[in-house]
Order: sequence, then C-alpha cells, then structure tokens
Amino acid sequence: MTITSSDAIPRPTKRSLKSIGLIIAKWGLFVAVLYYVIRYGVDQWKTLDLRNVHWSPGCLAAAMLVYFISWIPAAWVWGELLRSAGSKLRFYPLVRAHFCGHVGKYIPGKALSLVIRAALVREFDVPLSLSGLMATVETLITMATGVIVTVVLLPLLIGQADTQGIATALPVLTSVLEAPSWQRWTAAGLILIFAITTIPIFTRLLAMATKKLSRKIDPSSTAELHLPYRTVGLWMLVIAGGWFLNGCSLGLVLLSVGITPDLTNSPLLWTCAVAGATSLGFLVLFAPGGLGVREAILIGFLQLSPQIDASFAVVAAVLLRVISFLSEILFTLLLYSVSGKRVRKPESENGD
Repeated sequence: MTITSSDAIPRPTKRSLKSIGLIIAKWGLFVAVLYYVIRYGVDQWKTLDLRNVHWSPGCLAAAMLVYFISWIPAAWVWGELLRSAGSKLRFYPLVRAHFCGHVGKYIPGKALSLVIRAALVREFDVPLSLSGLMATVETLITMATGVIVTVVLLPLLIGQADTQGIATALPVLTSVLEAPSWQRWTAAGLILIFAITTIPIFTRLLAMATKKLSRKIDPSSTAELHLPYRTVGLWMLVIAGGWFLNGCSLGLVLLSVGITPDLTNSPLLWTCAVAGATSLGFLVLFAPGGLGVREAILIGFLQLSPQIDASFAVVAAVLLRVISFLSEILFTLLLYSVSGKRVRKPESENGD
C-alpha cells in the first residue's frame, strides 16, 4: 500500500446555515435521548433498595484494569495495518496512542479520537494522514466485529431470558422466545457462517473507503489497500477476544454490586451486551462516546438475564460508564506522561 500525504492542516471554512442546522439537530437528538435514558434510570433507581447492594471497590478497580487490557487487541490490529502500509511502530507507542485516543470520542462526531492517535505517533515518523486513515480502518473492523459478536451470541442468550416478561412487552417475539435450543444454535451457526463468507466483501468495501478517504485528505494520493480476507478474518478473531475481555470488565462491575455470575452463560451475556452497546452506540454519531445510547442498549441486554432486574441493570450501566471513563482518564495520563521514544546518545558519547 502506498500513500502520498501531506501533514498540512487545512484552513477552517465558514459554516453554512445547513451545517449549523445539522449541528443543532445532532445536539437536540442527543439531549432528547439522554433525557429519556436519565428519566428511565431515575424511575428504576427509586425502586432499588440500596441495602441489597454489596459494594466491592476491589472488583471495580479490577474492572478498570481489564477494560484497559481489552483494547490492546484493537491496538495491535492498528499496528498491523500501519505495518502493511510500510510504517513500523513499537508496541508501547502503539498502545499509548490508541488508548489516549479514546478521550476524543466524547466530542460529537468522534473524529477527534483519530486526530489524537495520529498526533501521538507523528513523532515516530508516521505520517498524519497514514495513521489517521489506518485508525479509521481499524475502528471499522473493531465495530463490525462487535456487531457480528452481538448477532451471533444473541440467539444463544434468548433461552436464558425472562421470556414471559419480554413476550408481554413484545408479543411479536413470542415464537422466537419459545424456539427450542437446537434452533437457536442453528441460527447462531448460520449467522456466523454468513459473517465469515461476507469477509471478502467487507475487505473490498474497506479498500473502497480507504481510497475515497485518502483522496479527500490529498487529491493526488494513490492509496491502495489490499488485505487478504484471511488476514482480516484473523484480525476480527483477535478483536473478538478483546470484546470478551471488555465483557469481563462488565462482569466485574456486576460482581462489585453483589450479583454472583452463572459462569455457564454469564460471560456470553456480558460479551454480547458490551459489544452490542458499544458498537451500536458508535454508529450514533450525535452522542459523544455513545452517551445515553450505549447505556440504553446495555440496560436492555442485561435484562435478558433472570438474575438482573431493571434497577440493577441501570446501576451496572452507569457504573460501567464511570469505570470506563475513569480508566480512560487514568491510563491516558499515565501513558501520555511517558512517550516511549528512545533517546539517542550523541555520537561523541558513543565514541567514548
């Protein structure tokens, strides 16, 4: 892959009435979604008896650490993409830039996350346009994997759900909820097979998106991204492991409030809930960091478990947001304080 790029910063342009209207609409939608989620959360909080909640600070601290570790697979995939384009980056600067970029997702549009990543690897002679472009591709692969993980696991989790409550709220799902186990396993297998067979199409779409984005950055760019579908499949498998660890972070949060997990099914629920809430929340560009949207989806997924009622689901969703945010702030400060760039000794000292 070759990329002709320029690190020049484009001049700001005046915003039109249309762009101002879109900004107002985005913030309006965000406020509306956040209002309804907060209102639902407050209603459920009133039904919660805090005497039944057993707090465990140790589990919360462990959840912060596991959350940080869970993003290392995605950082590795970003590094492999950079390597395929001819730029090699050591492990520490790679993880440092990737994780520090997380704080940028709290700005609507989420583009600042890519800018932060690109800026932090520029000192390692990685062009801004290349790092930003590969960060975009990695993000698309990560979120696509999250959607696949969610859709594959969901049929398996329906069997352990509170089918009566869901059927009462959504009668149209009654036949799905009453489906025998073998049909749910068959559905999950067929979805997985379909996802695997569409990987070549996905890689082609990535190539087309990369070409279009690179020309927006630099009209003279001749960027071409050719990735073997088996390589992309391997990357998705690695990232799926990251989603599993992300789910374990949610499991630790639930454990911290006194919910003892059923290790037979709970890890699948945690993984499905976090992958679905995060990847679908990412698609909602008007919500900074998926705020409100992610919590609403997570609350819905958690209630598939008979162990978790609506009030505990709200507590877990809020705690996971707080834990993930604190983890991002803490590890960003730690990683940013140490650049990881090797200091070369002057030649005169080397001669001595």
